[in-house]
Amino acid sequence: MRYVVVGASAAGLAAAEAVLGLDPGADLTLLTDEPHPPYCRPLLSYALAGDTPDSLFPLPSPALTRLDLRTDTRAVALEPREKRLRLASGEALAYDRLCLATGAGAKSAGLPGEGAPNVVGFRTRADLAAIEAELARGARRAAVLGGGLVGVKAAQALAARGLETALFATSGHLLSQAADAPAAALVAAALEAEGVRVEVGARPVSLVAEGGRVTGVRFAPPRSLEPCDLVVVGKGVAPRTELVAGFGFDATRGVAADGQLRTPLADVWVAGDAALTHDVAWNRPRPNPLWPLAVEQGTLAGRNLAGAAETYPGSLAMNSLRIGDLHLVSAGIVTPPDPTYQEHPGPQGQTYRKLVTHDGVLVGAVFAGDADQAGLLVSAVRAGMRLEELPFDPLGERIHWGRYAFGGQ
Repeated sequence: MRYVVVGASAAGLAAAEAVLGLDPGADLTLLTDEPHPPYCRPLLSYALAGDTPDSLFPLPSPALTRLDLRTDTRAVALEPREKRLRLASGEALAYDRLCLATGAGAKSAGLPGEGAPNVVGFRTRADLAAIEAELARGARRAAVLGGGLVGVKAAQALAARGLETALFATSGHLLSQAADAPAAALVAAALEAEGVRVEVGARPVSLVAEGGRVTGVRFAPPRSLEPCDLVVVGKGVAPRTELVAGFGFDATRGVAADGQLRTPLADVWVAGDAALTHDVAWNRPRPNPLWPLAVEQGTLAGRNLAGAAETYPGSLAMNSLRIGDLHLVSAGIVTPPDPTYQEHPGPQGQTYRKLVTHDGVLVGAVFAGDADQAGLLVSAVRAGMRLEELPFDPLGERIHWGRYAFGGQ
């Protein structure tokens, strides 16, 4: 059996490990268009802040010695009837079973001049190297465009390196997909305390350049020009689905996956940021480009490639972020889309907690401040528990559950 996995990040490596776990003698090829073996992408912000040595990036996996790992290798076309992949080198790579773990790419800010060397994304080790090169060149003022998790982490790291850092979010508050307005306000205050200037409702309209390098970002009124030496774009990600374009199904938001993570194409599975899986909170297919889910999906897809028939329980958006003493944890739906959803706020102040239900079923949770026990409610959201089924008070000052867990009175 010839297995090919396209993509060697979280989902791809997990899929490869799972295949070899069930089929130890597998003929397995793992492709990545990056020059590096699999590495830990979530460490990028810690490395930029100077908190993580470069030696911690590689993902140590015994599986890498038992497969054909091809770095700097880009798949450019899929021929499912012939069961072949066309590579940029011109080679045709045959497979019996294929896993697409192609991940997602950083979204562009859509501004003229974005190709300047001091305008950088923040998703790969190449991006990190480009930022480091700008710091070595003498960059001292950074403008970070995008108020999502990537933008927040990049701004936090740049401020830790001593740069004058401004974070600009187009939406009305930071982390619009991962937090509601009150929780986001606590995050903004924590960032300001670490030296990041936060501005929301700021829409960039152009980049101002001189000598081929950006010197400022121009915003729509009432803001004007923000001078800078470095622009970091953190506007979110888009799934890399170009290999399945033209096969009769829409993959704009991701490659559709059935309950066993099969795609509409025969003997082709999908996992990770490129997958469109059933979201248990929204109760419909949604992309959830998160590292833990990529590992989870890659493992299941790999096992199914190797002959298992396991069912994926569904995905759930989960986020965790620390800024100073503030810990933000969220899961599922944090801002109700319509009045059929109910919000249940908890204590407010330096600690914030809120639950979201739909017909009495937990579909979302947000914690900011003391979130040490948030994992309990994240698990409850994923399990689809009803609020009255919880064996503890989820909106108390602290979640006191030990008495229940250990059978006390």
